[in-house]
Amino acid sequence: MTVDSQQAAADAGSALTRRSLDHFVSVVGDIETGAAMYQRLGFRVMPTMEHVEIGTSNAIVQFQHTYLELIGDIAFSRTEQISTMMGPWQAIGEYVYWQTSFTSARLEDDRERLIKMGMAPEQILNAYRKVRQIGGGWDQTASRSMYCFNHAHLTGSLFISDHARPETIWMPGYTCHPNTAQRVIGMSYVAQDPQADIAYYAAMLGGEPALSSPERVAFHTPRGEFFELLSPAAAAEKLPGAQPLQDGCNVRGAAYTITVESQERCRLALRDGGVPSTRAGETIHVAAPFAGGMAITFVPA
Repeated sequence: MTVDSQQAAADAGSALTRRSLDHFVSVVGDIETGAAMYQRLGFRVMPTMEHVEIGTSNAIVQFQHTYLELIGDIAFSRTEQISTMMGPWQAIGEYVYWQTSFTSARLEDDRERLIKMGMAPEQILNAYRKVRQIGGGWDQTASRSMYCFNHAHLTGSLFISDHARPETIWMPGYTCHPNTAQRVIGMSYVAQDPQADIAYYAAMLGGEPALSSPERVAFHTPRGEFFELLSPAAAAEKLPGAQPLQDGCNVRGAAYTITVESQERCRLALRDGGVPSTRAGETIHVAAPFAGGMAITFVPA
């Protein structure tokens, strides 16, 4: 049993959130360079696309239930929700993890609920894009997002999304990766004080944490995933290769935990891509500089 599955088992039977993981957004200085970085990690990366109304470009790595979005051309953004809020993240570096999105059945309902809770969600954004189909031709997504910034610690903000046409988001041909990646089962943040913003995260995820201590606050989703905030000391111990907090940044995304079908094929894909990795038992760690600012922990499915 891996460390993460032991933690999940220890917390079993505790509170679940209302939402599950939806997608993950990393800002890259150049979209093609960012896509090539993830290809070297053994992921299949979709062709570069454009958010038609927003103006930014992206490249997608699809998983079961979730996806990673590498986003570029921030300077061409036509929405202030993105362009004017990017300063704290851009101060961290050219390649930086931006925000985690959680699921929503219907954004209008969730926006009303958050407002009643005293939150300040932004207007709903139309994030649709044209998608190249695996067998040729094009389709169009019907995705929307709603930001609700944590103004106390902006770089720890989350948002939520809905997808009226999920079949245009998750295409089986794009979820087959040379490194055999299957699911993102966990998202780890590093926080100077993991308990400082519990009320914000509980409101955004729709549930109380399953575990709350000075070193770790963890939420569990209905799909069996975890979202956690770790103290700097706990992150250094659990997440080899994760970037530490920088001056002026109290919380930020630190690492993905991703299941793979074959640890050996994952190791070979990393080797063939020239990506250094370390192994501890059945777990493979890739340091943040080789994955756009986020460490990756590969664990058995």
